[in-house]
Amino acid sequence: MDEANVSEIEYLSTSDEISEEDNEDYNIDETDDEENNDNYNEDEDEDEDIDDMMQVDIEEGLSKEIIEGLKLLHLKSLYNFTEAAYNDIIKLFANKNISLYKIKKRLEEITGLVPKFYDMCENSCICYTGIYETYQSCPLCNSLRYDSKNKSKKVMPYLSIKKRLEIQYNNKIRAEELLYRHRYIINKEVESEDLEDIFDGNIYKDLLEKDLFSDQRNVIFTISCDGYQIFKQKTDDCWLFLLINNNLDPSIRVKKENLLIPFLIPGPNQPKDFNTFLRPFIDEMKELESK
Repeated sequence: MDEANVSEIEYLSTSDEISEEDNEDYNIDETDDEENNDNYNEDEDEDEDIDDMMQVDIEEGLSKEIIEGLKLLHLKSLYNFTEAAYNDIIKLFANKNISLYKIKKRLEEITGLVPKFYDMCENSCICYTGIYETYQSCPLCNSLRYDSKNKSKKVMPYLSIKKRLEIQYNNKIRAEELLYRHRYIINKEVESEDLEDIFDGNIYKDLLEKDLFSDQRNVIFTISCDGYQIFKQKTDDCWLFLLINNNLDPSIRVKKENLLIPFLIPGPNQPKDFNTFLRPFIDEMKELESK
């Protein structure tokens, strides 16, 4: 898509594939799209035009109905309205054959972003990765990995960071925005000791001494993980793994559309072996580091 805000489209895929809870047991079911509560509220003062935020090139062969469906999906991500509300709105203003499910599938085709699911313990003890990859039951609570139909009792969705960075760097506008770190370092006065950004801190300077971040395209993430209660009854928790891309200007790096969520860990309990849930992310970071 020429000059399209591909990172915005990529965010839509992320938010709708990962942040949706499908039932009270947190099992992933692609036919059930009930929305989670959102941890990040949009600023009330935000006045960006939807057409500017969600550009789509009609010459790409997208029908008017698909374009309108994608724009509405963007609004759904921002304001967290339900699947039923989405489908009712799209029926009023577009082709009655368009649905949230069809729009999401079309979005997957556009971005190439498809979540990978990893089996995990139904009590959230471990994820079946690394040394546990072939285990048939949880070594901590002894619960079985599969049900009577040989289907995983619970899974963790993971969206590739590598693929999402490729999408962003292939977009001219986003690629320019991702040069913020490089421009900041170049323009920073050498003698200045002002702490104006994360790159003025000792941790970043220590990493530079290890010959890291020599390429202007190298990306620096701030990583955060915390539990949050997904239901008002406060009976269950989920754990959200969040990335902040510090290569973006501080004025936009923590906006909702620029936050990256590679995975979340369904409840009901706190993960016991957190490293097993981190394994897909760590493996991907190692792959990126080696390039």
